[in-house]
Amino acid sequence: MMKVKVFTFFILLSATALLFSCGKGGKGGDNSPAVTVKTEQLTDNSSFVTANGSRCTITATATIDYPVALAGGASADSLQRLFARYVLESGDSLSLKDAMRQVVSNSMHQYDFVAEPVSDDEKMEVEESDDLNVTKYETSTRITPVYNKNGVVTFERVDVVKKNDKASSETHRYYSFDMESMTYIDVNRLFRDDALGDVCQLLRQQLLAQNKVEGNEQLNDLGYFNVENITVSRNFYFNDDGVTWSYLPNELAVEAVGEPQITIPYGDLKPSLCENSILERLY
Repeated sequence: MMKVKVFTFFILLSATALLFSCGKGGKGGDNSPAVTVKTEQLTDNSSFVTANGSRCTITATATIDYPVALAGGASADSLQRLFARYVLESGDSLSLKDAMRQVVSNSMHQYDFVAEPVSDDEKMEVEESDDLNVTKYETSTRITPVYNKNGVVTFERVDVVKKNDKASSETHRYYSFDMESMTYIDVNRLFRDDALGDVCQLLRQQLLAQNKVEGNEQLNDLGYFNVENITVSRNFYFNDDGVTWSYLPNELAVEAVGEPQITIPYGDLKPSLCENSILERLY
């Protein structure tokens, strides 16, 4: 009799452990990192004299968390190519290292219009002047994973531009990748085409709610515009609560408002999911 009781106890214990392990591995339950990253830091600077007799200095920096391995130590070569193409905005012909260096180079070249040619005599005259007028530009790029589990990784790219130590622009862009199919996650990997209008309506309703207003006119007073034509953009990221869309300056609101972000809970999005939607893994 005692042996039967002991045997029954072990069966119940094993069943409980099995159920627990299945629950941990279910939807939204794989919290192990989908990707391992390393950090690369780059910097460059330039200085020149402009045609109007002033000096311009440019400093560009980049701190980039880039993928080096997938879960279990698998090679990240395919992901690195996607990372270079989408996050670093480089061509297919560049290596990952060259693509990272190009981020800094592109930051420097955005000021080429300032560097008007001057003669050697004009340059020497300005360099020897005690009243030299200096304009200082600083650009920084920070790339880091903000979601990294359930077989999905999302990288955030933050680009900041400062002029004479005052921030003149800041943008946040998001890029998500599926480790199972090794593809970039666009809107069509989330929702049915015929359901995008419903998602737009959810975005508009949430924007009204988070600003505590009842209509477009009140949103207009706060600096928003074209809200009735809000889009399901590709600039989104995932978190434990839902999907957050981020809109660049002057895309949905005037620059003074910044970058509006709208989060829609997974449960509200469920009726709009496409077949085999990535979101089925995340909640």
